[in-house]
Amino acid sequence: MSIYKPILLLLCLGMIAGCKPRKSEKAPENIQETAKSSLSGHIRISGAYALFPLVQKWADEFKKSYPGVQIDISQTGTGQGISDLINRNANLAMISRPLSDEDKESGIWVIPVAKDGVAPIINRNNPYLKRILHQGLSPDELQKIFLAEQPLTWGEMLDTTGSDKIVVYSRADESGAADIFAGSFYKKASDMKGTKVTGDFNMIKGIQDTRFAIGFCNFSFAFDVPSGERTENIQIVPFDLDFDNKINRKEVPFSNLETAHRSIWLGIYPESLCRELTIGSLGKPADPVIVEFLKYILTGGQEKVKESGLCELNNVYIKFSLEDLQ
Repeated sequence: MSIYKPILLLLCLGMIAGCKPRKSEKAPENIQETAKSSLSGHIRISGAYALFPLVQKWADEFKKSYPGVQIDISQTGTGQGISDLINRNANLAMISRPLSDEDKESGIWVIPVAKDGVAPIINRNNPYLKRILHQGLSPDELQKIFLAEQPLTWGEMLDTTGSDKIVVYSRADESGAADIFAGSFYKKASDMKGTKVTGDFNMIKGIQDTRFAIGFCNFSFAFDVPSGERTENIQIVPFDLDFDNKINRKEVPFSNLETAHRSIWLGIYPESLCRELTIGSLGKPADPVIVEFLKYILTGGQEKVKESGLCELNNVYIKFSLEDLQ
C-alpha cells in the first residue's frame, strides 16, 4: 500500500490544481475596465434649460467611469442648442420641443431621454387664488392673457369687480417650454406678450416676487424636487378644459410632483402641454464616446431622471432608443 500512497497524493494535488480558475476567465472584466480607462474624447453639449440639471448629473456620473472623457455643457435654450449643433459648435443638443421641418431637413437625429409637462403658474399670495382654484382658466382665457397688447385685469378673467392688472411673464430666450405653451393655443412663442425673462429660474423668481403675476414653467421647476412639494409661492393654474367655469375632479391641480408625472402617463394632463425631452446630434452619432454616453443615459442614467424632477422613460421608449443607436 505504501507504493500507491504517493501516486494517490499526486493525483489529488493535480485535481485541486485543475479546479483553480484560469487567469483567462477574468479577461472579460479586465478588458472592460481597460476599455473604460482608455476611452477618451470631448463632448460639447448645448441647449434646453429644462434638461441642463439632469445632463450635468449624467456627465458627472459618466466621467467617474470614463475619466478620459471631457464633457462641457451650456444652458442656452433649445433654439440656440439646435443652432450650435447645425453650426458644429456642439456635438449634442438638449432639446425640449418637437423638431420643426427645418430642423429635420438639417439632418438632426434625436432620441428621447425623459418626459415633462409645461404648466401656467401664479403666485400663491394672489388675492384671487381661491377663485382661480375654484373655476380655473380655460385655454381661451389663457390665450387672451398672454396675447393681450394691453394688460388685462384679474376681474375681467374671473368675472369679478377686481381691477388689479395681470402681470404677464414670458420667455426672452429660444425656449422649448415657450414653444410648447404658445403652441397649445396655436401660436408662436414670439407672439406672447409681457415681461420677458431668460430661463426657468428667472421665470420662477419673477412669479414669486409679483403677487398678480402669471407665467409658465416646466413641472420640474413648479415643484421642489427633493420633497416633491410645490415650489415656494408657486401655484399651478388648473385648466378649465370644458369651459364651464368650474374645476371638476379631472381638472384639479396637482398636489405634488408624483401626481403631476402620473397625469402625463395616464393622459389626464392636456397632451398639447406634454413633451418628450430629447438629445440630438447632427446625423446618427458614430463617435464611440458619444454613443457610449447616450447608452449610459438610456440605461443606468435613467435613475437620475426622477432625482431631477423629470418623468422617466418607460421600457418601450428605452428599447426602441437603444435599438436606434445600434
